[in-house]
Amino acid sequence: MVRAVPPFLQRTAVLCLAAALLPVAAACGPTAEQLESRQATQSPSATGTPAPQEIPAPIPEPEPEPPAPPPLQVGVSGSQAGMAGQVQAECQWLLRRDTAPFPAADAGACVSAAMVAGQGARQSVTTMASWLPPDTYSMDFRTAPGFSMELRSPDAGLEITIDGDSRILRTGDVAVAANADGTPEEAYAAVLVDAAEITGNPERLRGLLESARPAVVDYEADFNGVPATKLTAVIESTEPGEFTGAVVLMLDDLYRPLLIDYSGTTRGMATSIRAVVTDWGSGSVRR
Repeated sequence: MVRAVPPFLQRTAVLCLAAALLPVAAACGPTAEQLESRQATQSPSATGTPAPQEIPAPIPEPEPEPPAPPPLQVGVSGSQAGMAGQVQAECQWLLRRDTAPFPAADAGACVSAAMVAGQGARQSVTTMASWLPPDTYSMDFRTAPGFSMELRSPDAGLEITIDGDSRILRTGDVAVAANADGTPEEAYAAVLVDAAEITGNPERLRGLLESARPAVVDYEADFNGVPATKLTAVIESTEPGEFTGAVVLMLDDLYRPLLIDYSGTTRGMATSIRAVVTDWGSGSVRR
């Protein structure tokens, strides 16, 4: 027979059991002091706070290069004192006596401006092959205002005149207007007229120099005992039938041609034209 436990004994037993379990409960988790210590020693990343990232130092941009100084502008004096302003502007390369090859476009502009400023002159034109029939011709030409010329053979068997839009070939008593798209006679006249003006027309000479490689310059050249500036330019045409070869110019103090010498090939044939230029400033054309 089971004996009943008095109530006060039951309460006493519960209190004793709770007291006995307190050390066990304390052993199941950290105390408040332990939690604070752990949080103090944990890294920021372990607590969920991101670590501060190091910001890279900005890379300095390179200093801009200073702009290139403008080319030195050179004046004239002495034997060049009478040089026209346009020639001075176009021929600064020669006035500065630059030793590098003369850029093609600048060379063409310089010589063309000098010829226009010279107003006109006379030429003795010798052809060896192609273009004009082989002979020595005399030419009077004017470069300003506008271009005009008259070329004649010694026996007057051939004469070519250019004045504005008029371009005429005369052989004996026959006169033919040059027209590359006209009759065979007119097309042939156009070939001869084009060849005749190549040493006198500033724009034709300019075009040839602009199609060439940069010209080699010799500032200490001599032409028939006269100090000269020598330009040598090589032309390599990419168009069938066009002139391919070398152009040599001897220039006086005002950069007007004293000599114009072409040698090469045209339409597959040997070509040689040599023009000696005198009497700059005459600017006259016979009528």
